[in-house]
Amino acid sequence: MKKSFSLLIVTLCALFATSCCPCRKASHKAHQPLLATTWVLEQIDGQNVASDNSSFKDACLILGNDGSFSGYGGCNSMGGKYVMTPSEARSQKDVAGKIEFGDIFSTKRMCPNDQLEMKLFRTLDKVDSYVVDGEKLLLLSGGELRLVFRAQQP
Repeated sequence: MKKSFSLLIVTLCALFATSCCPCRKASHKAHQPLLATTWVLEQIDGQNVASDNSSFKDACLILGNDGSFSGYGGCNSMGGKYVMTPSEARSQKDVAGKIEFGDIFSTKRMCPNDQLEMKLFRTLDKVDSYVVDGEKLLLLSGGELRLVFRAQQP
């Protein structure tokens, strides 16, 4: 019970902390499903990634129904496992909860600028919670917004 209450508080704090963020423009739209959606990376620690490196604009993440994830880091393919626990308060919509990524692996292609990709992998490894807000997936670590993804339109 105490753990669930703490998770609820962290989730609410994350929503309030990012309430004026430009990434929350989609808050009045229907929420994208968390699983089996292609999430395209937009920000790492508040930095827009597409403007930093043109190939990095293709970085994405896909959470499978089986507890595995796959994606692309901008140069290398990536994958691994995740463990997710929806918050009790919002589990019906599956829009917030705890998530941890592990066993992250990637291909080993030579990349002209692998600093951003390595930052993505390191940041993903530290994520502990998520919020789906419309077409945005917000990944947090210790209550701080670390990664922002946008649902890819078909």
